[in-house]
Amino acid sequence: MLQRLSTAVLLGSLLVLSANAKAESATAVSERPVRAPELRRDPKGLKGISPFFEALKRGDSALLSRDFEVAIVAYRDAIARDPENALGLYRLGEAQNLKGDLHEAEVAFSTGLRVVDAKNPSLKAKMQFALADLRERQKAYDLASAQWAEYEALTTGQKEALGFPASGSERKKVVDAWQKLSADSLAVKARIEKGLKAADEAMKKSSK
Repeated sequence: MLQRLSTAVLLGSLLVLSANAKAESATAVSERPVRAPELRRDPKGLKGISPFFEALKRGDSALLSRDFEVAIVAYRDAIARDPENALGLYRLGEAQNLKGDLHEAEVAFSTGLRVVDAKNPSLKAKMQFALADLRERQKAYDLASAQWAEYEALTTGQKEALGFPASGSERKKVVDAWQKLSADSLAVKARIEKGLKAADEAMKKSSK
C-alpha cells in the first residue's frame, strides 16, 4: 500500500514538473523578439516589391516633396533596372517637366512612346498627352498639332486608353488657331518692315 502511494506521489510530481517546464518554455518563446521575415525576390523581382518599383517609390516620394534632383536620380535608377518599362520614362519626364527642363522631358516622353507596351494603351495615352502639352509650351505648333491628333486617335479607337478624345480635338483646334495667328503676325511684321524700309530709302533719296 505504501509503495503504491509513493509511486503515485512520484508520478504526480513528474507531471507537475513537466507542466511547469512547458509553461516556462512557452513564456520564453513569447518573450523572444519577433523578426520581420526577410523580403525574398526572384531574379526578375516577381516576388515582393521589385527593385524597379522600389526606385519608382523613392522617386515619387521625392517628387511630392518637390525635390526634383533626388526624384530624377531615383527614376533613372528605375529605368536602369528595367529599360523596357516605359513607366520609368514617363515618371522621369514628369519630373523634368516640373523642374522646367523641357528638352530633357521631351527626350524622356519620346523615348517612352517608342518602348511602351502595346498592351498598355493607358500609359501610352498619358505620354502622348504630356508630350503634346510640352510641344505647346515649346511653341512647336506643327508637332503639337500632330501629337494631339495622335492622342485623339488613340483615345477614340481604344477605350482601354482611358483618355479624353475631346481634349485632343479641342487642343488641336487651339494650336491650329495659334499657328495661324503666328503666321499672320509674321506676315504683318514682314509687311511693316518692308514699308519702313521703303520709307527710309525714300527719305534718303529726298534728302540728297
